[in-house]
Amino acid sequence: MDLLDALAVFAEEPAPTHERLRELLGLSCTPDAATFAELFAFSLYPYASVYLGAEGKLGGVARDRVAGFFRALGATPPAEPDHLTVLLSAYARLRRDAPAAHAADALLHEHVLSWLPLYLSRVRALAPAPYPQWADLLARTLMADARQAGDLSRRCLHLRTAPTLADPRVDGQDAFIAGMLAPVCAGMVLTGADLRRAARDLQVGVRVGERRFVLTSLFAQCPAALLRWLAAHTHTTIDAWRPWAAVAPDTTRWWTTRATTTRAHLLDLADHVAHADPATTGAGP
Repeated sequence: MDLLDALAVFAEEPAPTHERLRELLGLSCTPDAATFAELFAFSLYPYASVYLGAEGKLGGVARDRVAGFFRALGATPPAEPDHLTVLLSAYARLRRDAPAAHAADALLHEHVLSWLPLYLSRVRALAPAPYPQWADLLARTLMADARQAGDLSRRCLHLRTAPTLADPRVDGQDAFIAGMLAPVCAGMVLTGADLRRAARDLQVGVRVGERRFVLTSLFAQCPAALLRWLAAHTHTTIDAWRPWAAVAPDTTRWWTTRATTTRAHLLDLADHVAHADPATTGAGP
């Protein structure tokens, strides 16, 4: 088992083997089931399709593309081909096989580095120990690999075909809310913890429920202020990608541009709401 294989296991539910791997990786503690569930089952889902799919959900076209990669190798796709453990394990196997070096580079570029740097940055910001250490070690390992890989300057298919964030003035609020919760559309990852922090920062009540429900509720209470808060939140994406500019320039540029464009869009919406008729500003953007 090499370093990547060990790191891949930590995106799975804790098992007895985790303690031995924790020592191997030099992590401060072994995660328990509750810590694992809070991060991977309720906050930052470890699936590429959530971050690369237009729906911001499991499955869909993004998962189908990952499955297509396995088929192109002559393999039957796993049940969850876009799960982080599956992707890292597959990449580790391919890079150990010299004739498969091109396939390893393709997997790294198309289905791993297209989303994982942003994901790992959010893990470092939000997760309890030992996951920030794990995320940092995984990021450093992949960055070192990216420096040795083939040309990673081209833009991957997931990003080339990604839709832009909807304009609620044209497409309606439902489409806008859905886009805000799809990282590839909004250019940022918006978790339940982020929404709770927004409510605290804006000094408004937050209702318990799924993210779509919470975000809709916040918009109903303070639309202009929330739009400005969300605009500021785009810095999490820009900061996350900055260290990757040299090794994955086009992917870094894409996410940074998407976040910057979203920021301008949200500030424009905030100005629109602030200057709207006071009787309608509580109804959202």
